[in-house]
Amino acid sequence: MAKPADFVVDNASGAAVRTDLNNIFDAISINNGFGTVPTQKYKYMWYADEATSKMSFYKANASDKLDFISLTDGSFFGPNGTASNPSYTFTNSINTGFYRSAANQIGVSNNGANTALFKVDGIDVKGHINVEPTSGEAFVQLKTGVNNEEAYLDFVTDTTTYTDYGLRLQRGDTGPDTDSSLIHRGTGQLQIMTEQAAPISFRTTNTERWQINSDGAYVWQGHTGSSVTLDNGTIFQRGLTSRKGTAANASVANPYNFYWDDSGEGTGKANHLEAWVDTNFVGDVTLGVSDYRIKESITLQTDSGINKVKNLKPITYKYKDYGVLKGSDEIREGFLAHEVQEIIPSAVNREKDVENALQTLNLDAIVSVLTKALQEAVAKIETLEAKVAALEAS
Repeated sequence: MAKPADFVVDNASGAAVRTDLNNIFDAISINNGFGTVPTQKYKYMWYADEATSKMSFYKANASDKLDFISLTDGSFFGPNGTASNPSYTFTNSINTGFYRSAANQIGVSNNGANTALFKVDGIDVKGHINVEPTSGEAFVQLKTGVNNEEAYLDFVTDTTTYTDYGLRLQRGDTGPDTDSSLIHRGTGQLQIMTEQAAPISFRTTNTERWQINSDGAYVWQGHTGSSVTLDNGTIFQRGLTSRKGTAANASVANPYNFYWDDSGEGTGKANHLEAWVDTNFVGDVTLGVSDYRIKESITLQTDSGINKVKNLKPITYKYKDYGVLKGSDEIREGFLAHEVQEIIPSAVNREKDVENALQTLNLDAIVSVLTKALQEAVAKIETLEAKVAALEAS
């Protein structure tokens, strides 16, 4: 058979007409699949384009053709389409379907608007994702294709600074025992909250270690309290909260803590416990330790205790407002630390007028000197008593 020039049967002899008809029927049966473009094109004419291996038909203008199926494997082809006019659509919803948004991308259109893009490296969804199976568990799994790659879920609400993520829930990339992290960016609060009266529980090896109750108190392995830092299983107090007022109406104010100084920094004397309120030093805590095992170079005092006592200047005084310390009208007895320091140096901590370092007294040193003075006075009294007794006897 030969490819007909057109689909018109020319007026001719019977044999010629027969040949013309056979050629036309042959062209129809093979959809004009002659390997070359038909000479005469008709609107809606089918054309098996062997050059592109695609089944086509000509549009109403009898010039432009549309390819729609592969001659090799039957794959379908369609126009690129748009979100408002998708390529693959439905009889009763012609603006809902699928289209090619860009190279290697499939767009999903609903009511003429893009709602999802399927791309080589992921899926963009223009809306909400609801996972609601008809039965059984509902879950979303993030799983890497190979070992030792990170898996993370990012939350982004910022288009200027933290455009990749503001909050990330991450599984690390170092194997089955890798770290897991919750990473928060920016200066806003990272809040872990319950809206109802429910506690927040922290567990390790599936055992509860720490619980914050709905009233704000915490329970840590059976203990209750507040404001602690845990480090390697040990509680390190960063400051306790004192209260002023009475009963349940007391207000929270002035966190305080204690600092153990074993270097003697600022005092020249190691091993003392300092008390602080807020950032203010308020004094030393007196330690009553006097065991011989912590002492060396032990000698008896040889300086006159009476002379030292005689040079001390006992005073009366009232406290005034100073920092967090409040004044009082109560008359007290005592000493000025810097005056005691001139006579019994070991009885005073810190030097005079050092900023944020109030001088405090070591009363055991003063008591020791007083004891030495009393012993000297007793010795003098006993000597006088002996002399009086001898005079009376004579």
